[in-house]
Amino acid sequence: MNRHKVIAKLIQLSVLVLNLFRTPAAWPYPFENLAQFEDETLGRELYNFLSIRKLGYLPKYEEHDSYHVLLGYGTTVTEELKLQAFMWGNKNSTFAGKVLFILGWMVFPSKHSLFRREIIRGKSAKPLSNIPVASMIPKNLSELRRDFCIS
Repeated sequence: MNRHKVIAKLIQLSVLVLNLFRTPAAWPYPFENLAQFEDETLGRELYNFLSIRKLGYLPKYEEHDSYHVLLGYGTTVTEELKLQAFMWGNKNSTFAGKVLFILGWMVFPSKHSLFRREIIRGKSAKPLSNIPVASMIPKNLSELRRDFCIS
């Protein structure tokens, strides 16, 4: 099994285990309702992001999926690790995210410079922990990125 598949499998397993303990607040936006938001809002872009990939919400991970869109990351193993690097730099990383990032750092030494850039990008952005993600859903994605200094 190659390294990407190992990390992908670890991500899948961690979701199953973490869901036993996670109790986030109920997400206020049913998936289908995201399509009703105006173009270029985070909500509509989240709908497009998931639909194009033939995905729906992963229960309890709606905020995480929103961060993928807000920050402009895809869904590959490398993109997931870049998101975790950004969150680490932004001081908005979960315990699980830190563990995943450290594993990715160890498994992919050739990507260290890529991950460093994302850590710096996270440090340069305003803290995302200061605003509930659900409150960003109806807002314009470009304006959110500008307001949070997300390059």
